[in-house]
Amino acid sequence: MSDTWMTLAAAAAALNVHPRTIERRIASGKIRSRRTDDGQILLLVDVPDIQPLQSDALETVKELAQDQVSLATGSASAIVRLAQSDAQRARGELELVRQKVGHVRRSARTAWITVASMAAIVCVAVGWTTFQITKSRTQIEAMNQTSQRIESEAKQLLVERDNARQDADRARLAGAEASGRLAAYQEHAQLAAKQSDIRPTTRPASLMQKIANAMAGE
Repeated sequence: MSDTWMTLAAAAAALNVHPRTIERRIASGKIRSRRTDDGQILLLVDVPDIQPLQSDALETVKELAQDQVSLATGSASAIVRLAQSDAQRARGELELVRQKVGHVRRSARTAWITVASMAAIVCVAVGWTTFQITKSRTQIEAMNQTSQRIESEAKQLLVERDNARQDADRARLAGAEASGRLAAYQEHAQLAAKQSDIRPTTRPASLMQKIANAMAGE
């Protein structure tokens, strides 16, 4: 019996066990192991003295080697598939993120357009309201001026009416006075006529009689 450094596959073949059994023994410290400069793991195994290898031992080693290669290839393939799956998933997530970013940008653009439209509408509304207020103020001022003018004209008409009433009153007084004078003249004329009938007819009519006759329309 001698301790010999050999690979995992060779140790499994020499001990006639499965490689997983060798790995468990390494983990439990029952078999020493070391790593070479090229990264290969060697195991220190206590094996019988070297004897000519038989064909079945060679076949076992070949099978174990093929198993290791297949296992490594499968692991590599699985890793590649996982990497591809991760890459595909990352591309899908990236596409979703891009879509979300595009949606957010479109939403932001729509929001800005809406805000700009509302601002324009507010500006138009403020301008229209200001115009209407200015127009209303102008109309109110014009109506106030018209009202003042009408009020002034009404006052002037009242003054003219009062003056006309005063003129009418004075005219009535003058007419009454004239009527009184006319009546007095007529009465005086009648008295003068009666006296003239008594006096000689050759006497000329007096001035008062002539005036009374003229006013009486005789």
